[in-house]
Amino acid sequence: MAAVAIDSGKGGNGDVWMRLVSLYAVAAIYPSVQISVFVPPFMQRLATHIFSDRLFISCGRPSGRSLIYTSLGIKNLVIPIIKGCRFISPYGRQVLRKKGNFCRQVAGNMLYAIFDRLGVIQSPPAAGKTVYQGYEEITAVKAFRKTSYNAFCRQLKKDMASLQYKSVNGAPVSRALHIPGDLHQYILVFPAGTARQFIPVWWAKKFLPHACYAFFYKDKMANAFLRQGLKVVYFYEEPGDIIELAKYARHTLSTDSFPSHLLQYATGNCSITITEAPANAVTSPAFTGRVIDAVAPCHPCLHMDRGNHPLCQAGYEECINWKSEVYTKNILSAVCPVKNII
Repeated sequence: MAAVAIDSGKGGNGDVWMRLVSLYAVAAIYPSVQISVFVPPFMQRLATHIFSDRLFISCGRPSGRSLIYTSLGIKNLVIPIIKGCRFISPYGRQVLRKKGNFCRQVAGNMLYAIFDRLGVIQSPPAAGKTVYQGYEEITAVKAFRKTSYNAFCRQLKKDMASLQYKSVNGAPVSRALHIPGDLHQYILVFPAGTARQFIPVWWAKKFLPHACYAFFYKDKMANAFLRQGLKVVYFYEEPGDIIELAKYARHTLSTDSFPSHLLQYATGNCSITITEAPANAVTSPAFTGRVIDAVAPCHPCLHMDRGNHPLCQAGYEECINWKSEVYTKNILSAVCPVKNII
């Protein structure tokens, strides 16, 4: 039996979850390949609960031959490669298309092609069509590169019922998690995001004043919502907390952030707002909930975390989608299909 060891890397948590779901699908397509995945420690219990029937999940130290997912550029990988590391770069070429001038794109693509042939930086073939990011995550790996998009999507859809069942039945949760007894009466909103996805507190107060807003317990942004008299609940270190809260809510709304990637495979009673990436890149082809696509003329845009970038690529502090009447109307029609429930 062939074996592939993969380190899920240090990228965004949503990226890691898309990789797991996609590798889970690939494991069914290539049953003769044993796939071991090293995940962040906080994700191990939930990942083991959901994926361990096909994947070997571990948060221990990856083996020296593991392929490491990375978002770093080539120049940052040269020294680790010399030391024997091997990488998977799902979107290095995408960044070149978005940021590089023509000469940089040609030179960069040539280098990616050379490193891919050598097997030290494996990357998906350059393509202009935007597809679900999870597909690029797995076709970057040489062992799975012949997987067609149609076969991949079919397997995602086959897996959906099982993933939803395991997500809402027996998923590990934090001991500190508290489920409000009246949560079933509320629209539950996950408003956070490291970049411009976040829902501004003024928008929440004006348009969904009677919703319940869920925050990671260390997120100081929750205080701004509390000061406006908005109802707040907290989730903790176990990502299963997010799923457990959504299970009891009337409906769930999430920005395109980590919670949305968990919720896509846990429930169809969910709506997801799009601000940065193309909708079909970050929402699963198997997702049965509602997707509220961006309407801003500057969409799509690069992910730029607020901590290091006070302004987005277009020069705004807040995403201008939140100031659009059309965007707001689309959100409200998705989460409040019956009049007068907010």
